Amino acid sequence: MTPGGLLVITAHPDDEAIIAGGVLAATAAAGVATSVVCLTRGELGGVSDPQLLAGRTLAQARRDELHEACDALGVRSVRCLRRADGYLPFVRRGELVAQIARLVRAERPAAVLTFGEDGLYYHPDHVAVHELTRAAMERLWQEDDADPGAPVLYEAVWPSRVTVAAAQALARRDLPCELWGIPPEDFGVDELTGAVRIEVRAFVAAKLRALRCHRTQIGPDHLFARLPAALARRYLAHEWFRPRAPAHADTGWLSRTATAGVPRG
Repeated sequence: MTPGGLLVITAHPDDEAIIAGGVLAATAAAGVATSVVCLTRGELGGVSDPQLLAGRTLAQARRDELHEACDALGVRSVRCLRRADGYLPFVRRGELVAQIARLVRAERPAAVLTFGEDGLYYHPDHVAVHELTRAAMERLWQEDDADPGAPVLYEAVWPSRVTVAAAQALARRDLPCELWGIPPEDFGVDELTGAVRIEVRAFVAAKLRALRCHRTQIGPDHLFARLPAALARRYLAHEWFRPRAPAHADTGWLSRTATAGVPRG
């Protein structure tokens, strides 16, 4: 495989901005190709305001929001597959692993990025995407043994302390802080061993714009909707990833590429 860009594989529209909005924007700013593949259209999600559907199904609305968010991040290629929302843990595993492997081969990225094993908050679809993507990558690594251009897998982790601190900061300002009904301490993980922290401070505004494109999922009282710019720069300034790769692979690619996208001067 010839090294290329960054491919992000997620479960639902909005996942891409949450787990990788900063590095997607940074990588795009560095002139590197970025792609997002979303396995479902998120048709089982809630709706913050039914009027946002404007005659569309939720699947259609979320697909449109995904494209709008990816435009805000500079993503070049967006695919939203039609796997059933809520059923990713129950798919024919071999079939979907093979499909993901084919997608990676077709994209020929330098890096693939997806959820960590906790799926942010143990969402079953998120955990399934982690497992399926990792299995697909392991298959490719085995097939391309000793290929120095084999893509690295980066698994996103989110520190729960960041979520708690952001929620507390909003509470001190008497601002609402909805998080899909998830307690802030349950959004993310406590253990970051092996994770690489990447600064994306220069791209926080782009990440927020992308998050807020997902209007059906992020209503006016949501944490990501309510964060003022100053707090966003404090709490969204970093993203964390655990690299997984064959021994000969270059696990520093994502950090270098994101850094290269930071404006100079």
